[in-house]
Amino acid sequence: MDLLAKEIESLGELPKGIEVFPVSGDYSHRLEEVLSYLKGRKSRIAPAFIFVDPYGFSVPGVLLRDVMNAGRVELFMNVIWRELDMAIAQAKQESATGAGLVRTLDTIFAGLNWRERINSTNFDTRANQAVDLFREMVGAKWATHIRMLGDNGVTRYLLLHLSNHDDGRDLMKHCMWKVCPDGGFYARKSEDISQEYLILPSANLGPLRDKVLELLAQRPYRWGELSEWLRSELWRAPHLTQVLKELRAEKKILAEDFTGKFGPTSNPLIRLTN
Repeated sequence: MDLLAKEIESLGELPKGIEVFPVSGDYSHRLEEVLSYLKGRKSRIAPAFIFVDPYGFSVPGVLLRDVMNAGRVELFMNVIWRELDMAIAQAKQESATGAGLVRTLDTIFAGLNWRERINSTNFDTRANQAVDLFREMVGAKWATHIRMLGDNGVTRYLLLHLSNHDDGRDLMKHCMWKVCPDGGFYARKSEDISQEYLILPSANLGPLRDKVLELLAQRPYRWGELSEWLRSELWRAPHLTQVLKELRAEKKILAEDFTGKFGPTSNPLIRLTN
């Protein structure tokens, strides 16, 4: 605690509006105290970005859910996936060690669902299943995660962002594309765990292009509708703009019923050319 206080002091004067209050003690007890205080006052937590970086992987799922439901919270978690995956495998062996791990995992996932839901024989798919279970457990609309790889190229950690806000989802996607230009991380969308793309220095927009054409083959779409659809995908709004402008230049799509510049603001009706 003293060392932390010294490190903060060494930073000098902090920006206006920034205050730091180091607190020592068991994190779960401290958080429970805060949540109990808010509940007693019938208050909600101020808009908060909460980073959970545990020593190990044993964080009570009920506590995470309570934190997420305490107000306008963006929850960012460091999930030590390799060790957590090993614990799940051991627990399923029903050994003496596993019996203790079963109770731990029941606590982490706030129930028994992990036993059936995290069941793939593929290491990365199991990570996807765990992410989806975490999202459901805390009641988040969006789950966005980056995989941090070890020296062997295998997932070591999952940096998981959980949010109920569209703006939070969009901002995290923006951050992902900022920090992953060299392909050293993986990222995926939350709704379809079978879809995954490596973020490359130059974005591969071929799959996005194919999906847009597939949608337009069904019916015309407003640009705004495509933007809403895009939120559940990995790509960002500038990627959609690039694809639509290229398709229009190639005369593969027509833009109708708009005035001004072709773009999201004018919200044109977009259809395939015959």
